[in-house]
Amino acid sequence: MSQIEIAEIIDQIKQEITVDSNGQGKASIRATARLADVQDSSLRRALLSAALQPSALAKSLIQQGFSPAALETWNEGIPDLGVAAVIEYYAFDAGRHCKQQARLVCKAFNRIGVRAWMQDIMGWTKPATQPQEQPTTPALPPVEQRLHTLVLAMKTLAELTGGRLNPYMEQQFKDYAGNLLAEHNRKLLTPSEERWLGVVNFAEIELGKKVPLSGAHYRGHLGTWVRTFYPQLGDRQETRLVNGVQQPIYVYACHEPAVAAGLTKAIEEFFAHPSPSTALRQAGAFVSKKEQVLV
Repeated sequence: MSQIEIAEIIDQIKQEITVDSNGQGKASIRATARLADVQDSSLRRALLSAALQPSALAKSLIQQGFSPAALETWNEGIPDLGVAAVIEYYAFDAGRHCKQQARLVCKAFNRIGVRAWMQDIMGWTKPATQPQEQPTTPALPPVEQRLHTLVLAMKTLAELTGGRLNPYMEQQFKDYAGNLLAEHNRKLLTPSEERWLGVVNFAEIELGKKVPLSGAHYRGHLGTWVRTFYPQLGDRQETRLVNGVQQPIYVYACHEPAVAAGLTKAIEEFFAHPSPSTALRQAGAFVSKKEQVLV
């Protein structure tokens, strides 16, 4: 089956897809079955089995966080994240029942995600909202004052713990102080408005994201996502302290509007995708072992 044939199927099931005012999509069981290349009656039975004797598909969906009660309501329409999970199951996890068409559909959706695809084919756009007055961002104290406060905080913690400060916490303090001084010295030597940040720092500082240390949206995969799908944003590396060790990390010119916009788009896509590791695997990001570079 070719991508052209998949495009024809998508055109045929378009009327069975809806997107609500919040941008969340739904597809009928028949439309989902067509995409996965299975019988809609088989898919319906597999979903309805969740409460009593769950099928292999139902077990897979439950393990991903969908409740049996929710699966029973999918007869009225499968949410976009559920559609992605069903297609991924028949693409890779259904054993001898895996479908080549499901793999092709999964590959086509991996880059932008099923929700974005549904929004696109239905012509959905985010409703205009009244601009809200942005609160004034407080200015940080001078670096000397922040270092002085940090030293006092470490001294107080040492007194409270009788000198038995958690080694990991102590190392985090040292890393922070070292990087703060390095950044301060760099600005003194080359006074400019340049801001070079790692993608995790950009996500947490500029976008307010919490990038976890493990799980589906693991911070290491965020860096791989940017380097795989957005290599044009740059490949500069700098040596910085990470857990007390000088290590090379990728940094990006966040003072450049195009780079900042590209990073924002990449990060939003990463967190919107239900399974970034699957998309990266499909893109060949894990094919060869390269020198490890932290983000």
